[in-house]
Amino acid sequence: MASTDPVLIDVPMPIRTPRLTIRPKQIGDGAIVFSAVMETWQELNQWMQWAESRDSFTAESLEIRNRHVMASFLLRESIELIGIETQTGAAVVWCGFHDIDWHALQCDTGFWVRKSAQRRGIATETANALVRYAFGALKMQRVGLTHSRGNEPSRRIAERLGFALQEIQPRANLLPGGKAADRYCYARFNVTGLPELEVTWKGR
Repeated sequence: MASTDPVLIDVPMPIRTPRLTIRPKQIGDGAIVFSAVMETWQELNQWMQWAESRDSFTAESLEIRNRHVMASFLLRESIELIGIETQTGAAVVWCGFHDIDWHALQCDTGFWVRKSAQRRGIATETANALVRYAFGALKMQRVGLTHSRGNEPSRRIAERLGFALQEIQPRANLLPGGKAADRYCYARFNVTGLPELEVTWKGR
């Protein structure tokens, strides 16, 4: 972490929880995310700005994006990950860290769970693991989490994991269909009080 160039920062992977192996994107993951996006379109089209037009998504277009994401990971610009259910080998959650400031040691985290894996606590387990990883492996001093007004599942996860509400930004989140929603901004500054969860990563 002493280097001035983020590309030299160690990002040990994968992250393991009782049910998940969370790893960086790999060549060929575009087809996996395409299947999950189509399966979960109704929810994604409600909350994710990028889920504007279903017809714009193909396995090829998502593989192209996937390879750009892999490059961003190597450059330490963003860390986009896939959570694989260890028991079944199925990809169930997309997550990671964005808006990373390696000098101030802060970032935001986010996640979405494919429809067939929802209502099983996967999102909470993933977010808990990512917070522990950010403070432990990446030595972050602040981890943020945001959601749009009305996104009750995300609000419940933020509160369940002890994130503190910092501010509400009026109409700051752009949504599909040209809509805008208030952005709720939460933060954590350590792992104190997180629900117990066994989380490991390479070297730990």
